[in-house]
Amino acid sequence: MKKTWDAIRHALERLGGRREKHRRDRDLARRRRRRIVDWEELLARRPSARSADAPSGSRGCAFCAAVRGWVVLQWRRAAQAFTALGGRLAELAVAAGRRLGRREGRAPSKTPAGLFRRRAYPGSRTRRFELHVPPGCGRGAPSPLLVVLHGCRQTNADIRRISNFDTIADREGFVVAYPFITSYAGIRIRNCWGWWLADEIRPGAGEVEDLWQMIEQIRGQLDIDPRRIHVAGLSSGGGMAVAAMVAHQDRIASGAVVAGVPYSETPRAVAHAGSSGVQYKPTDAIVESMRSVMGPGGVPSPVFVVHSSHDPVVGIQAARNLRDSWAACHGIDSSRPATQKSGTQGGVAWVHARYRRARRRSAIETLFLEGPGHGWYGGNPGRFSFPDAPDTSTLMWRFFKRHPLYHDTLRDGGRARLRQAS
Repeated sequence: MKKTWDAIRHALERLGGRREKHRRDRDLARRRRRRIVDWEELLARRPSARSADAPSGSRGCAFCAAVRGWVVLQWRRAAQAFTALGGRLAELAVAAGRRLGRREGRAPSKTPAGLFRRRAYPGSRTRRFELHVPPGCGRGAPSPLLVVLHGCRQTNADIRRISNFDTIADREGFVVAYPFITSYAGIRIRNCWGWWLADEIRPGAGEVEDLWQMIEQIRGQLDIDPRRIHVAGLSSGGGMAVAAMVAHQDRIASGAVVAGVPYSETPRAVAHAGSSGVQYKPTDAIVESMRSVMGPGGVPSPVFVVHSSHDPVVGIQAARNLRDSWAACHGIDSSRPATQKSGTQGGVAWVHARYRRARRRSAIETLFLEGPGHGWYGGNPGRFSFPDAPDTSTLMWRFFKRHPLYHDTLRDGGRARLRQAS
């Protein structure tokens, strides 16, 4: 019976794929025809000369204003279409999975999928996530929770496959959540988290708040240790992990960033296809943005930074700026690591450094590699993955185990005052 249902499901998926491709082609042709009509109307209104009222050298001609209006209109149309389509697909996927499970009489999956529904605060969205719960978790003692964020042009299934955290979780006994961005406003590179947008990285709104509320939803279903909630991410997911460690620094114990960027960095720090002139935000400006969120006396969660010196997308200077901004908030001299060791694994040279204040645990650790490009290092084969490198997933978990949430941060006197997004 199960084989029959699998065959039917696969046939329906193939049929659905063909229908979806036909629909996309039809919509694309319709949008092209609409743009042609819009341009024809726009060109028909084009003035033969600059308006006499416009000052010499001004860019405020009527044609330019019309062009800007047309571009804004197309932008809004695309954003609305992507938002509506993403939310609808998320709900349909979850509903279809539930119906199929009921028909086949399946037992609950060991790696259940979840759905986070949008909340009332600004910028919240309905999002999907996958959850890995190892056997025996929640029996007798609360389990740690690790949230892993995918990068651009990835899904949560991609980062789950290449990071290999499920295997480590089965061995070490912690729960892993893999959120999917699912939908987003505006035009971005596919599936990028909004690490450069103020509305997405400040507490109380947007993606960074959705992630915390998703954690709270998981805590309502499983017995999770509140002092052992960690976050990790790749590329844009690394940038959002940084934002979570700043916005929720008194809730998230520690985090790891692979090929990511500092807090509140701008898109100019990333080498997009065909772009030139990469520019990084000054460290002082980064620290100021962090302190505007954390409040007086606030410090970000301890961080483990992993980056390749040959990364063609996000230069290693972004990792150095991340390290230095964290050090400034913690009062650490980042020019002098407390300990440092180096080696070679899989033909990749690496340097592992730890930074801390006297007689305290490390607040910053860096693993700088030579050789690999932009992706996850030492994991399973896949896109944006470099298996022949140090096993960064295992190193991250060792870092997380050494960095539970401080008792001091749980006391009211040590809790930083977060400034909510308006």
